[in-house]
Amino acid sequence: MSHLTRKIRRRISRLPVIHWGRHPASVSGPAVILFPCSTNRLCCGLAGIIAVKGRAGRETAMDLSPLATLVDTADTSGLESQLQQTEAIVGGFLGGQEALDTLLGKIRFLKQEVPFLSLFKNPAAQKALADLSGRLSKILEREQALLARQLGNLETQAVDVISTRIEALKDMIWCLDVELAGNIGRIQSLMPGRSDHGPDSCIALFRQINAVLNSIDRLEVRGRDSAGISILFILPADAYETLSAELDDKGLTTNFERRMASDVLGNTSISLNRSTTNEGQPIVALTVVYKIAAEIGSLGDNIRFLRQQIQQDKILQQIAAVPHTFHTVSSHTRWASVGAITEPNCHPVDNTVTGATLKDRPIIHACLNGDIDNYLELKAAMEASGCTIPESITTDTKIIPLQIEHYLGTGVDVAEAFRLAVSNFKGSHAIAMHTDLAPGKFFLAQKGSGQAVFVGLAEDHYMPASEVYGFIEETHHFLKMNGEKVVDGKIGKTQGQIFILDQRSSGGLAGVTAMYYDGTPIQLTDEDVKHTEITSRDIDRQDFPHYFLKEISEAPLSVERTLLNRWKIVDNGDGQHYVIHLDERLFPRSLEAAFTEDRIRRVFFVGQGTAGVAAQACADILKSYLADPAIQLRALKASELSGFELNEGDDDASMADTLVVAISQSGTTTDTNRTVDMVKARGAHTLAIVNRRDSDITFKVDGVLYTSSGRDIEMSVASTKAFYSQIVAGALLSLKVASIKGRRSTEFLSDQIAELLRIPDHMRTVLAMGEQIQASARRLAATKTYWAAVGSGPNKSSADEIRIKLSELCYKTISSDFVEDKKHIDLSSEPLIIVCAAGSKGTVIGDIIKDTAIFKAHKAAPVVITDEGEERFGPYAEDVFHVPQVSPQFAPILNTLVGHIWGYHAALAIHEGSRFLHDVRESIRNTLDDLAEQGLDVYEVILEKSFREKIAGFYQAFRNKRKANRFPTAITHASDLTLLFKYLSGRLPLTDFEMDFGLKGTAKNVLNALFRVLGESINLMSRPVDAIKHQAKTVTVGTSRISERVEGILFDTLGDHDLDIAQVVNRNVIVMKNIQGVIDHVAGSILYRIDGLGLLGDPTDQTTIAILKKTGILAQLSSRVETDPVLKGTKRIIVRQGNIYIGKGRKDGRSIVVIPATSDDPTDGSRIRYLLLLNIAFKEAIPLEKKIKALGGKCEHIKNIVQENSVPWADDYLDDVAVDDLFGRSAEKLAEEMVARRI
Repeated sequence: MSHLTRKIRRRISRLPVIHWGRHPASVSGPAVILFPCSTNRLCCGLAGIIAVKGRAGRETAMDLSPLATLVDTADTSGLESQLQQTEAIVGGFLGGQEALDTLLGKIRFLKQEVPFLSLFKNPAAQKALADLSGRLSKILEREQALLARQLGNLETQAVDVISTRIEALKDMIWCLDVELAGNIGRIQSLMPGRSDHGPDSCIALFRQINAVLNSIDRLEVRGRDSAGISILFILPADAYETLSAELDDKGLTTNFERRMASDVLGNTSISLNRSTTNEGQPIVALTVVYKIAAEIGSLGDNIRFLRQQIQQDKILQQIAAVPHTFHTVSSHTRWASVGAITEPNCHPVDNTVTGATLKDRPIIHACLNGDIDNYLELKAAMEASGCTIPESITTDTKIIPLQIEHYLGTGVDVAEAFRLAVSNFKGSHAIAMHTDLAPGKFFLAQKGSGQAVFVGLAEDHYMPASEVYGFIEETHHFLKMNGEKVVDGKIGKTQGQIFILDQRSSGGLAGVTAMYYDGTPIQLTDEDVKHTEITSRDIDRQDFPHYFLKEISEAPLSVERTLLNRWKIVDNGDGQHYVIHLDERLFPRSLEAAFTEDRIRRVFFVGQGTAGVAAQACADILKSYLADPAIQLRALKASELSGFELNEGDDDASMADTLVVAISQSGTTTDTNRTVDMVKARGAHTLAIVNRRDSDITFKVDGVLYTSSGRDIEMSVASTKAFYSQIVAGALLSLKVASIKGRRSTEFLSDQIAELLRIPDHMRTVLAMGEQIQASARRLAATKTYWAAVGSGPNKSSADEIRIKLSELCYKTISSDFVEDKKHIDLSSEPLIIVCAAGSKGTVIGDIIKDTAIFKAHKAAPVVITDEGEERFGPYAEDVFHVPQVSPQFAPILNTLVGHIWGYHAALAIHEGSRFLHDVRESIRNTLDDLAEQGLDVYEVILEKSFREKIAGFYQAFRNKRKANRFPTAITHASDLTLLFKYLSGRLPLTDFEMDFGLKGTAKNVLNALFRVLGESINLMSRPVDAIKHQAKTVTVGTSRISERVEGILFDTLGDHDLDIAQVVNRNVIVMKNIQGVIDHVAGSILYRIDGLGLLGDPTDQTTIAILKKTGILAQLSSRVETDPVLKGTKRIIVRQGNIYIGKGRKDGRSIVVIPATSDDPTDGSRIRYLLLLNIAFKEAIPLEKKIKALGGKCEHIKNIVQENSVPWADDYLDDVAVDDLFGRSAEKLAEEMVARRI
């Protein structure tokens, strides 16, 4: 190496400094770097190139003057100076498209690592960019206002250009304010206490951690019950020694070792493995993991927690400051599908097994979307080979790193072990893995449908994510894995794809090795690289608590954007009129000619789900405009049209007389796209109403009408704003057709356009009713088990769409009916009924009022949506919402908007009960953990006063919420929770527990039952709003830290007589624990059986007692029971009271303990079935404190009697009494003797 250094220095004399394996940002020029290390978010490693850094300051200097110049150009090229000429607007507005593209490109360039690091350390440059952002914001505000004033007078092409460039301004401002300035602040918060920001490599690391946290923050909408992040470092051995010394100096070594001392990868866990490189150089791998499990919570909570953990971790801060060769970052957020929602089950999980630690073993961390269907089978096979998974881990993800490690043991390399492992998994899945055994590589696998994996291709890194919006802050270029595709492989059909990302490359496709699961190579080409126009601005949640509410709130703007540039103002000499203006891209001339020449006889609107309902609304609008019996108008589900309306024998002209309008939010709906292909093959004309530009459907149809801006993203699973925009787009198409066909007058068409333009303001009026709608939903949502939505005429579409959203949001099966039909269907169920009546006219509204009165009479709960001024529903409705008056064909927009808002708040109202029970569960769990740390076992806990008081408090709060209708009426476990709270607070005898729950009333059983019922109730009531909830297939409970183990002479004797501790009531278990401390040995025993008890378990005249077994010195002793089986005397008292008896035999004075035990037959209830009499011998020397503990309440009784006789009490009075008398004689007699001695 030194020879090569000297040789290079002779050749390049002006670069005196030569570095090996250094990060370019950490080296000052002039210099040569051989094999530069480029820190990378996913795949860090060595590359075989030479990177030359220029003179100091040349590459890192922040020259922002080109940006300022371009902003100046945009500022002086506004719309006002170019209004008269479309050509001038196209060529020069805001400086022209090329200048704007250049400006946006230069701004986005600042996000790359080297310029970003310079910006990060340069406050003056940050201030300059903030000033530029302010200038751009003023330009944006000015141009938007001018466009709004001139919209109806500008040509279509001009409006398109202006709108596109205004969107570009918004992207620039967003990039400057959020992606640059915002991220600088977030990165600074991750590395507190560094006034100098540390070395560039340290800043780069936290920049990348921040990017990953941003990504999973956005991905949380697809699952948020847990989140985790794993940061893997590879350090040279000498760097690790430096780190160790630093940790020692700062007093962190003990904490460092503690975080490695577990066999479970949990929050703040550290894993360590020592190994060597291929060249024999010693290296040390370290991973730091952060995790959180939170079944109930809000979007953003988990990521805030992870950020706080990273920020507060002094050890991570030390590791980050030490030079390291590689680092990779893997993260995950999820809904649990297998395994309880607990920290050990959070992804990533590792290959550690029971009894091992996180130290000195290969590190394999894996994350999973989907399921490993053969998990139990694989787990059983591994356990059979001696590999045991810790009990606290129940997620199927655990099998991934273990299977990889298994195949590594056969001698194959990491890549082959990964391939063999994933090939062994059944089910649909997406897997990510990184390991210290393959530094600089990141492994991905995807198979089946339901999960996706994208690989973002940035200039200086890769970024895989399960959704496009996971990487769009970093890059717009990506690869998409296709694990659903079945191909011919090496030995037959194969499915599933593997990508291995490697930094030992020039990036892009060069660093991606792709293959199918059977090892068949995949040759990736430039055609596989896709591009998206979506930015992080499009999917930002802003300050809304849920995407659903944000998207409803944006609905008016979405409608305005849909109307934008689709109408004009004209003057035909008789005044100004609005006219529809859809250019050829939207409505082709060939289609217009077909309508003009009467060649179109059928119009079908098709879609699936919500888009299918929008199709129904659009068909109603066109029907109202045309009123032409010569044209057949229908709305169908796309799958119905393709499946039942088309015939295999149809020729290529069989639908030449048909227009099919396909409606889709994403443009990728399989059923809809397949239907379009089929009707086109039969000669149909096709149009699409779609939200996403350049989506699949846009390349299949003759014309496309985009909703909103064409890049409007709906993050919530429950789509809302697209529905309203789809109806408006359908209205525009319908007005166009009506205009072509001449079925309506110019005035009518102008009035309809004017009404459409008022719709956004009407929607804002409805949104302003949010508090009123919220109050209704909170009051009513939990009061009725069954719900329905009804509407007639155009409003049947409202009812259908409200049904869909309420089902998605509230997890209910909801019916949708015509108003007139409802009284004939299921009023006996007394449902909550949302009545969509707004827009109904004349006699129709009168009939709906009568039907609502019938609903009310049958104890239903009608919630009515009607026009402003309509007051006749008041006597019959629980709530009435008045919306602005619109034409009947537009009424579905406002009816549905109210229904969507009501459904959102209904879901939150139901979820509130889930959060309450979650808080109860966590409080109980924390209490149990605290008591466990104090050394209490489960039997002591359940009888501990503070614990019982806490349970009683929860019971009261639960009762109050039930009385206030804060829980759904159909909550399955309401009665179980009531009983469990009463059992644990001591209001019900635990002897009855088995009758209610089928289990012995042991402390462990009762607590486990409580956690199980709480968990199921939480799950039943949780409503995540933005996402689809996945329910765990495997559930555990939360009492694992409380020990149930009891041992000692009495418990051993109990087992010797085949009696289980579960047959002894909890209070007696505590007594046994306490008294066995004073017992030396058991000299003999007699086991009795009790029969003939009453139904309530009380002794009757028919109750008998029989001897089952005798041992020890009692074996030869005769007993009255052998000649007289009637239960009587002391034993009858013991059976009646159920308490342990400690005393002396009446005849022989032997010291005895009698333990009552319940039946071991579940059908026998909690009756006393056995008495175990023990002849005991006391220890000779017993400490006073043990005597007091063993006496229990008897000691307090003695003390009270003594004090009643005006004698001061002292505990050592007990030492004056012989031990057998102390426990064998009554409290009264003992107290009398103590008093007599002291008077």
